[in-house]
Amino acid sequence: MILDETVSPASGAAQPASLSAQYAWALLDGARMPYNVLVNVFVFSAYFSTVVITDAVRGQALWSYITSVSAILVAIGAPILGAIADAGGRRKPWLIATMVAGVPCMCVLWFATPAMGAGLPLIIAAVIVAYLSFEYAQVFGNSLLPLIAPGPRIGFLSGLGFALGNGMGILLFAFFLAAWSWNPHPLFGLDAARHEPERVVGILASVWLIVFSLPFFFLTPDAPGTKMPAGKAIAQGLKTLGGTVAKVSHYRNVATFLAARMSFNEGFIVMILFTGIFAEGVLHWSPTMLIVMALANSVAASIAGFLAGWIDGRIGSKAGTILFVAGVLVMNLMQISISRDMVFFIPVTAGDALHIPGLSALYPTLPDQVFLFMQPFVALLVTGGLVTARALMAQLSPPTMLNEFFGLYSMSGTATSFIGPLAIGLLTTAFHSQRAGIAVGAFFLAIGIALMFLVREERAVAAGKR
Repeated sequence: MILDETVSPASGAAQPASLSAQYAWALLDGARMPYNVLVNVFVFSAYFSTVVITDAVRGQALWSYITSVSAILVAIGAPILGAIADAGGRRKPWLIATMVAGVPCMCVLWFATPAMGAGLPLIIAAVIVAYLSFEYAQVFGNSLLPLIAPGPRIGFLSGLGFALGNGMGILLFAFFLAAWSWNPHPLFGLDAARHEPERVVGILASVWLIVFSLPFFFLTPDAPGTKMPAGKAIAQGLKTLGGTVAKVSHYRNVATFLAARMSFNEGFIVMILFTGIFAEGVLHWSPTMLIVMALANSVAASIAGFLAGWIDGRIGSKAGTILFVAGVLVMNLMQISISRDMVFFIPVTAGDALHIPGLSALYPTLPDQVFLFMQPFVALLVTGGLVTARALMAQLSPPTMLNEFFGLYSMSGTATSFIGPLAIGLLTTAFHSQRAGIAVGAFFLAIGIALMFLVREERAVAAGKR
């Protein structure tokens, strides 16, 4: 599942690119996502936190700190690089640079062996650089979309990229099961006892990215270069960024919404990025159990786009966002009530498990089953919240300032994204409990809901037209 894909709905270039070029952009956008779900969310993060680091509590704390450091670097670099790219024009060289840096780091994850010692700093550095490459590529890809597509198709292409990303995730999860989990003769001879299937996912994601990015680089035109010297482009980009940030103080209602979005987005991060770590560390799930859950989550996330659009049309973007965020809050509270021998803070025994044909053998206990059925709802609710929040941003923004305000919206998703993982790490360490760390999500979600009630669902007027 994908946490956030934000693009500006401003009108596109005077001469939009061909349909094949637009679809190639959507293919690239989707091709990035398998890395996120295979490495950051489900497979590698859980393996790292419980097998590479043999203490699951320490593993969750360390992965939290790694994610937090990565997010800080994204928060610092993404707005600056985006502004510089806008000033300099061309985006493809930047996208190539992210791949040149990121792909080798994805492959380095293969060397993350169980209970490793001396090589651990290299793996941590590779995870951070790959994370930065993933996020920076999103900045440059998103900024190119309004230039290659006419305004009415931007939303469609953005949604198509999202749908392709989820679809590709489903295909790769199914491939993982068929190639390794359920295969008596594992593909490429990978040894499950040495956790080689979990270690290979970085290579799998990198090959997928390279193959499905080729149409973009061959078919999609780049933005025209401005021929601005590098130093001037940097200065102009930083000046534009500073001016955009300063403008938000004139729009109190929009600022309130952005504050709400920053808060509940931290809760979304907690509930998505630490799902696999929680399942393997607290419930002792196997990679196969995680992959089956990931398949269900990806299907739910795909459905969520359509459901969220229907809800948005029925009750409005503000009410829809509050509904979805409140649902995630309920899921967070339910999750922290689960342990190996407890559901909803009530002790359970082996005899309490439900008999579910086809699933009971893989998920034999009641906590396993409850957690499994919760997670697709988490995926659906988080995705729905992202959809309605983006729609609300479009409704609140002055029509003549959509690009600038969606730039602020994108920044609100990255500027503080390190806080949630950092808080998880601190609480996990302080209480020596993974459940205590995850509980921080409820705080961010509750603050986000409270601020959302203060938002007025009305369009702002550009300052010069008041």
